[in-house]
Amino acid sequence: MNKLFSMILSLMVFFTFSCDSSNDTPTGPPPEPPLVGCEAAEVYDWNTVEFETSLNGGADTWIAFSLEELTLFSVVVNQAGFQCTIFNECNGEFGLEPYVFQFETVGNGLDIGIVPEGSYWINILNTRPNRMDFTFRIELSDIAYGCIDDDALNYNELANVDDGSCTYQDCNTDFYLENHPEGMVLDCDGNCAPIDWIGDGYCDDGAYGIYNEEGELIDVNLICEEFNWDEGDCEAQPEGCTPGLVEDCNGICAPEGWLGDGYCDDGQYSYNGNPIFFNCEEFDNDNGDCGLGRVIPQQPKYPNGRVLIK
Repeated sequence: MNKLFSMILSLMVFFTFSCDSSNDTPTGPPPEPPLVGCEAAEVYDWNTVEFETSLNGGADTWIAFSLEELTLFSVVVNQAGFQCTIFNECNGEFGLEPYVFQFETVGNGLDIGIVPEGSYWINILNTRPNRMDFTFRIELSDIAYGCIDDDALNYNELANVDDGSCTYQDCNTDFYLENHPEGMVLDCDGNCAPIDWIGDGYCDDGAYGIYNEEGELIDVNLICEEFNWDEGDCEAQPEGCTPGLVEDCNGICAPEGWLGDGYCDDGQYSYNGNPIFFNCEEFDNDNGDCGLGRVIPQQPKYPNGRVLIK
């Protein structure tokens, strides 16, 4: 009898253990897969969108942020070779087309412009083959509307968004058309210039000028990309000046050592075929080399109403 009782007790323990073991098996839905792409983007507060990181060649990363109001902002990446794409929707792993903005970094900042309130996702892709360190930053600017064209009469240096209010010199007045019947244009500096001076064989880099309606002699500058460097009359100028050179009163690169060297650089001397002018307030009249109150002597006549400036 005792043996029978022991067997029955053993069977009860066995079945009890088996039932308890079956309860250890996980039940319910499977775990969520890890987030990837834009869904895994770290969300930044607007005022703290700045970080440093590294990306392998061909690798990318995502960040996200939200704007609570209409905003003007710039993106700054301190390394060239990254492609930045901004989306206003995230669709699974990828941003939802069409993207809002896309650009290639060149190692500095880029103005994105005015962006409305909402959520945004930025994909940063290393287009170079090697791993690169970089700093990413978003800069906020207060929106200031006004005329942002520095050639306009009402140019507002404090404005960062153009409101269409720019006004320009009216060069086609009776005064100008009487002396220059072919018509007038605004030159590289926003001054009135005869249209027939463009590509007429003379390099108009500020060496020649015309009189305005107030009788002031205004130099004409057609040496810029807009006029194709006076349609070939002037040599194309590289953007900016190389070390040791500085832009003169007319934006022409000239040796910095010419400033205050005892010679008045008022167009009498040339560098790379261009007359150099340091006789303006910006350079303190060639650091004193050029005296004030000079009387310009009568000049010989030049074609198309030119007046030689010295």
